[in-house]
Amino acid sequence: MGPRIVVLILLGWVMSSPAESGDPPLKVCFVSGSFEYHSDQSLIPFKRHLEARYHAEVTFLSANGNWQDLPGLEALEDCDVALFFTRRLEIDGEQLERIKRYVRSDKPLVGVRTANHGFQKFLEFDKEVFGGNYHGHHGAGITQKISPVPERSDHPILSGVDTLFSKESLYQVSPIAEDCEVLMRGETPSTATEPVVWTRTRNGGRVVYISIGGVSDFENDTFKRLLANSLFWAAGREVARKEVPLVTLERKLPKGSIPLSVRLRMESPDNKGGWMAQTETRALPLAETALLICDMWDRHWCRGATERCQALAERMEPIVELARRRGILIVHAPSETMGFYCDHPARWRAQLAPVVEPEEGPMREEPPLPIDSSDGGCDTDDQPQYQSWTRQNPAIRIDEDDMISDNGREVYNLLAHYGIKHLFVVGVHTNMCVLGRSFGIRRMTRWGLDCILVRDLTDTMYDPKDPPQVSHEEGTDLVVRHIERYWAPSTSSGDLVTALRQR
Repeated sequence: MGPRIVVLILLGWVMSSPAESGDPPLKVCFVSGSFEYHSDQSLIPFKRHLEARYHAEVTFLSANGNWQDLPGLEALEDCDVALFFTRRLEIDGEQLERIKRYVRSDKPLVGVRTANHGFQKFLEFDKEVFGGNYHGHHGAGITQKISPVPERSDHPILSGVDTLFSKESLYQVSPIAEDCEVLMRGETPSTATEPVVWTRTRNGGRVVYISIGGVSDFENDTFKRLLANSLFWAAGREVARKEVPLVTLERKLPKGSIPLSVRLRMESPDNKGGWMAQTETRALPLAETALLICDMWDRHWCRGATERCQALAERMEPIVELARRRGILIVHAPSETMGFYCDHPARWRAQLAPVVEPEEGPMREEPPLPIDSSDGGCDTDDQPQYQSWTRQNPAIRIDEDDMISDNGREVYNLLAHYGIKHLFVVGVHTNMCVLGRSFGIRRMTRWGLDCILVRDLTDTMYDPKDPPQVSHEEGTDLVVRHIERYWAPSTSSGDLVTALRQR
């Protein structure tokens, strides 16, 4: 089956041509000065994104690290909508008067994160303009879940926007003004809930406030959709997107193969229940080989797991890059974070492959795993257990020619389309997701893939206080041995690198 081309409208990127609409570009003015949140670092890439993907022109104003000076504010006089992302700037005189004139003339405005205390000499801005009530944070280090209000799901600002996860602390803003319309609410494991996205109309002028806006939020495709929708809605305009380059399934197939040393375990010939390690060399055609990265998240509810995953990601990245250079297909599978990548070409590609019905192999007889993780397996006694991850660990680069999916059928469809037969598996956690996900070793093996676990690029959820009361490293090794016996061979990262470097 050959490559095919599919228009992106099938994937949810609704395109409207500026030439068809006849409207001039949306003139946006970014006002940046939130040093604690690195607003310049976030807004400059977002400016490029907005101008590349939408029919918009952006004027960028920055305080440039100066608390008392914000030059260029005369640009507010002829913009269609302004975006404020400042924090406690101490501007005064004519500059502050320009800010006050703009907001008090009821012109369109979108405020991000610290904009509700953006000007130290105009702190009434929050209540007067946003209808807000900022008075602190619910606590740092806890991921917040931000969900659309069901009754507002058809609001234009929420078009293409689903649940968000942010590592920024949840702002304490309740109660907000009665004339505000809440579109999204945030919650934390402590059951704290607050408005996170709301709108307000003052004398016909539209205002939007969004209480998240960290650097990682601006890298989230769903957040960027939310922010772009807000700018167009505030300005009273239909969202005008530009056409983007089509994603296809075309792939340049690498030539050659790599000789890889793998380890598996066989029952001892005396049938006394023992297992013997056996090493063999296999030739893997590069064109028929992929590497899947399982659940290498940016944060875990267990601190120990987060720290080990970070170290693992830093060791993993150069090996993933080497595999990519040799032409091996890279599959990123950070479960429950697809919204973060909803406009990434690698995510679109995963959704393009034609459906292939896999032949289901028999379920293998498998005893219980050799370690006990029934309490979650955390070795740093963190509670509660909740979704703290927002994305794949950013230490692992995602290329546009890669694939992003957390759906086993999507993964299988693309692997089958490309004729992939051999699948390296790396990531976490060996005793949970690596084995049990819909794209994990059990399922992919039953669907006919030759899975190979890279045994030193994985880790378990295991607390040495639990049976069999061995060290964390020994617990991981026990699970690796279990996989070698019942499901798939393993290799080491060193052997993989050696094989990839051979020509």
